[in-house]
Amino acid sequence: MTQSSFDMINKHRLYSCFSGLLLLLVTSVLHAEVLHHELSVQLYSENSSISVEDIITLPGNTDQVIFSLNNAFEASSQNATLEIISHSKNKRTNVYQLSRLPEDRKVHLKYRGKIIENSRSGLFGMPERLFDEKMLYLDGRSHWYPVFPAHPNLTFDLVSTLPEGWEIISQGKGNRSGKRIKFHMPRAQDDIYLIGAPWKRYAKSSGDIELEVFLLNENPALAKSYLDATEKYIELYSNWIGDYPYKKFAVVENSWQTGYGMPSFTLLGSNVIRLPFIIYTSLPHEILHNWWGNGVFIDFSKGNWSEGLTAYMADHFSSEQRHQDSEYRRKALERYANFAARQNDFALKNFTSRHNEASQAIGYSKSLMLFHMIRSRLGDEIFNTKIRAFWEAYQFSSASFPELLAALLDGTELDTNSFITQWLNRKGAPEIMLTETSVKKIDDTFTLSVHLKQLQNDDSYQLPVPMKVVFNNGKTIAEQLKLTDKSQQFNFRYKHQPVEIQIDPDYDIFRLLSPQEKPASLGRLFGAKTQLLVYPEASSKEVINAWFKLAALWNKKYNNIRLVPDSEFKLLSPDTAVWILGWNNKLLQNHRQRLNSDSQEMHSQSVRINKETFQTTDHALVLLDNDTGRSPLGFIGANNPSTINRLARKLPHYNSYGRLVFENRSASNIVKQHLKVSNSPLKSSL
Repeated sequence: MTQSSFDMINKHRLYSCFSGLLLLLVTSVLHAEVLHHELSVQLYSENSSISVEDIITLPGNTDQVIFSLNNAFEASSQNATLEIISHSKNKRTNVYQLSRLPEDRKVHLKYRGKIIENSRSGLFGMPERLFDEKMLYLDGRSHWYPVFPAHPNLTFDLVSTLPEGWEIISQGKGNRSGKRIKFHMPRAQDDIYLIGAPWKRYAKSSGDIELEVFLLNENPALAKSYLDATEKYIELYSNWIGDYPYKKFAVVENSWQTGYGMPSFTLLGSNVIRLPFIIYTSLPHEILHNWWGNGVFIDFSKGNWSEGLTAYMADHFSSEQRHQDSEYRRKALERYANFAARQNDFALKNFTSRHNEASQAIGYSKSLMLFHMIRSRLGDEIFNTKIRAFWEAYQFSSASFPELLAALLDGTELDTNSFITQWLNRKGAPEIMLTETSVKKIDDTFTLSVHLKQLQNDDSYQLPVPMKVVFNNGKTIAEQLKLTDKSQQFNFRYKHQPVEIQIDPDYDIFRLLSPQEKPASLGRLFGAKTQLLVYPEASSKEVINAWFKLAALWNKKYNNIRLVPDSEFKLLSPDTAVWILGWNNKLLQNHRQRLNSDSQEMHSQSVRINKETFQTTDHALVLLDNDTGRSPLGFIGANNPSTINRLARKLPHYNSYGRLVFENRSASNIVKQHLKVSNSPLKSSL
């Protein structure tokens, strides 16, 4: 988003009458099908139990209704017949049938039971249910409230007691009265959260929106920074998309190291929330999810569009404001090339959620590039207008990926069906090669000929390829090559002599990067078909055990690890990435020259990086071979077991870096550098 685009956001606050009418039609249909819960909850922290009364207003006119409830609860009804008819496959829920319903279809249920933490992990390592002296966490997966499969959309009113010194949070704005709090949620939801802890609450109002921060320990300065930033981001996205859809937004600290967004609040881990960059990265992303995902719901049947759109309008937008958007897109394409291309690829329509590096590369990186290509073709004004119209039409209802693309593309020069077929339904990426260029002077003009090929094995893509032409007078011009065939030539005539061309210099199209466009990085090794970890057999038992733990942890994440001692190393295929582990590794002497370069040089007791020297006794280092034309090679210089254990957890977070230095004892990072990209094969001097 250019600065002019940023200004444009603040000019569009009025919407068409048609969009408003469409919103009313969608909303009226939605509310006709929504079930309503009126929940009264008593919390007993001394024995981790809860007691619930629920008045359920049922839509429709059927005489028999099915719901499920956690089997820790004993349920009864005062005004309907209630019968257990089966159990879930995992035997954690009972399936009930309601019959002989009252005329007003308001069923009164009562149930109580003890909340027992489940051993298996829920979302991002959080339990599905938990209630102890430190934390309460319940959501729909735990079936703590009656879940009706025929009615996934719901509204609710929730009144809960507040344990001494605790705060409770759910969707919607909370109104406190003594030791009770009430949440009113008139907007359709697909879940009901009940979360509590002995938080310190900080709040401010922004118009009719309540902004809150819940911290486990007092920290007014941290709370103020989050409150002020939240107010700024809500104003930004409200001007850009439409009014913020909830009455509150809360930043909530929790003991799991997560960054996870629920409707009207986000959970951030205790370590995460204190990282200085989170306010500028994760926070706007989670706030924007209140429009995309928690405002317009996701129809997962044809893919999850919300992560890509949110990443584009939050993370990519932030990079644009810093004039770093081209590099952001290059890293997105690099992530796809490292982790998803070829062996781990799948169609975007099959993405539902992030569960590994490959799914993130497709569901986030590929998806956001689609929205960038659409915006590049439509222009900022039309793109923003269509985003607002989509929000108006679909808020608090579900939308599929094809419906979103149709909303953006219909009425434009782009064919919606072709776009969906090529980018949503088809896996893979175009691979472009610049094969020939020439300039011929004819009379007073210059004819530039450019020949492109598509190298992927399957059919050609229909692709508008940006080209930058540099002339001998220093001026430049932007062209667009309509690439439709596997091999195609383009001719242009100019008054001035072209001296250089650059194909897609700003990474504006989704494509498979060539090896020369990807700098050496940890991600290139992590994403290889096989990572061969070679450990020094002469090390102590404690050090070898640490390398084994590192290998096991990485294999759990990447599922491509082989571990061998340095005495058994053999030459391997080009698609194998090799890690040399430890300063006393036998391989180091033979491969030292591959790791040395003008900017880094290894000696027996030290390493020079640029003009600075680091002693091996005081530092742990990660160095890579910068020649991307060869199979990936990396070195981890560490001989201390505790340092190795810390690096095992830390290094996967440094995907894009090619050179790292850590303090030996604490494993605190003191140097992190990106390596330079080789000359791009999509650039040609004429």
